[in-house]
Amino acid sequence: MQEETVTILVSTVHGGEPEALEVPRRVGNVKLGELLGEGGGGVVFAGFDEVLGRKVAVKLLHRRRGHPDDPALIELANGVRAAASIKHAAIVTVYEVEMVGDLPVIVMEFIDGVSLRELLKRADGLDLSVAMYVMKSVTSAVAALHEANIVHRDLKPGNILFDRDGGAHVCDFGLAIQYDLTRPAPGATSIGGSPLYMAPETFEGHVSPQSDVYALGILLFELLCGQPPFLAETISEVHALHVAGAAPLQRLENRGLPQEVIEIVRRALHKQRYLRFKTAGHMLRALEEVPVAEQREEFLRQRIAQIVTGGPARSESSADATPRTPARTTFDLISQRAAQKRRQKDADGRD
Repeated sequence: MQEETVTILVSTVHGGEPEALEVPRRVGNVKLGELLGEGGGGVVFAGFDEVLGRKVAVKLLHRRRGHPDDPALIELANGVRAAASIKHAAIVTVYEVEMVGDLPVIVMEFIDGVSLRELLKRADGLDLSVAMYVMKSVTSAVAALHEANIVHRDLKPGNILFDRDGGAHVCDFGLAIQYDLTRPAPGATSIGGSPLYMAPETFEGHVSPQSDVYALGILLFELLCGQPPFLAETISEVHALHVAGAAPLQRLENRGLPQEVIEIVRRALHKQRYLRFKTAGHMLRALEEVPVAEQREEFLRQRIAQIVTGGPARSESSADATPRTPARTTFDLISQRAAQKRRQKDADGRD
């Protein structure tokens, strides 16, 4: 009997037309269902474990194809398996990682909800108390990874999920790497991540917990201002801003945010990694010391749940809030920036 397969379109490394790739419809005990999403590194399907009787999510890392003995794939497998050993309420549980032919596959917990990217699109602005609650939940999860000497390497709105009860979950460990704190920062076997959220040194392949701290700083800025701090027309220009561009902290000050919050962003986004928070755990302690209006955790989760499920979620101050740009993909934001510059040039030409 011929094995049932599903065809996915794979982007080629050098651009051009996507290539069709056939993959098995069944991965171990899991049967693949609907396509949930696609990113630069792979595709995610809903799946059903027919032995354990549970719904799962299955990520096929088509950009990481290769021989099982390839050092990059060994690094991938070790990082994912290490992440799978971490038990934390805000970390998506990884059930298994295996090779299907030359294709790395990660089977993980299915979260019924939306990503932080989608949450920010739906929300009419997040006030400080909700933004800080989200940030502390995410940072707590990353702190658990750092305690186990694991660096996530791809923290971004698309890799943070919210369930229908308002709980946050850090996911996608396709770039996770084990890190030895007793040695100098290593060069990863592969350079990866999302340019808008990558620390300066990661473009050269150097990773450490401080690289994740930098990404957390970008996320905090985005939660508070509606978009990442460094936007440009091309990825190379984004890279240059990470390396030498000053973080636009004035935008935080203009919103009247506490100086403690601004200082956390400033330190997390420092160009020199040794001057950032040492780990996410150190950053979490700083976040917990920020004076914000006391609101019960249950109430804050409920407000997030209302956004996830499509209910009313306007904050008390949202009517007066500065309009925000919804979180989008790297391509969307860079394209938007380029279009704005073109319109400005056209206007200048008419003058």
